Amino acid sequence: MFVRLCFAALLLSGCRNDCQQVCQNMADVAKSECNQEFSQEEINQCMDNYRKKNLTAEQLDTCKEYGDTIAKEWECEDIEVYLK
Repeated sequence: MFVRLCFAALLLSGCRNDCQQVCQNMADVAKSECNQEFSQEEINQCMDNYRKKNLTAEQLDTCKEYGDTIAKEWECEDIEVYLK
């Protein structure tokens, strides 16, 4: 049972590419820093938009390099653009 849970956790966390992780990071920052919330549908749409097949190598590299900096670099106004 424990092995199945660990495997499921790995599958769920490992399936995202770096740009899809930006979707989740942005939603987390919006909630924790801006008191705003993305709906699950908005997060899912973001994930769909940023599937690896839709991205160039350059876009993936950018997400990998800067994806974890949203909390440091972005203001709430920057995130609000995505909530409209």
